[in-house]
Amino acid sequence: MKNSLFLLLQAIESVAEEVEKPQPRRQLADIHYETQRLNTGLMQLLSLFRQQKDELPINKEEHFLDELAEELEASNQFYAAHHGIELTTSVKHDGSWFFDQNLILILVNDVIINALRYAKSKVAVEIGVDTINNELVIEIGDDGSGYPLSMLDASRTSPQAMELDSGRTGLGLYFAKLIAQAHQVEDRNGSIFLSNDSALGGSLFTLRLP
Repeated sequence: MKNSLFLLLQAIESVAEEVEKPQPRRQLADIHYETQRLNTGLMQLLSLFRQQKDELPINKEEHFLDELAEELEASNQFYAAHHGIELTTSVKHDGSWFFDQNLILILVNDVIINALRYAKSKVAVEIGVDTINNELVIEIGDDGSGYPLSMLDASRTSPQAMELDSGRTGLGLYFAKLIAQAHQVEDRNGSIFLSNDSALGGSLFTLRLP
């Protein structure tokens, strides 16, 4: 299923390049968006299954932050461009960090996809390092209407206490908290934080990894 969805995403992008009229291109972008969500959901379910079996591997390797930013922008620019959303990525700190690239890409791409869906015109991704606490910080902000109160409340609970049948506050948020916490260095774990304090005026998602 994963391979089929990946090939489908590539095919959509290829067909879109041959289409000249804006309306069909926008529809293809919507299909691309829903296919990305299917792919993300599939990877989340696979990861949760492995976690329940106590077999969720965290393969931390060194990755350059500028390359991470480039990959995030490339993965989401198709939808953004065809919906008039300005997607920007910036790296506030040169260098690299150790994390599980596959899991972090799934996590952050899911956040960006949702930000693009609810933004009015802008989504900004910022990657930096908190040198005081020695943590990688990834922030995704938008100019939409912000997170609903139910989602803000759910983000403050532990994964074990979350309700997975609560719609937008369910699987994606549970997965984000699970993967963040699985990135552990000595007695410190990764974390996520949701607020409506984005510099763009909407929601702000913050991922911190030690």
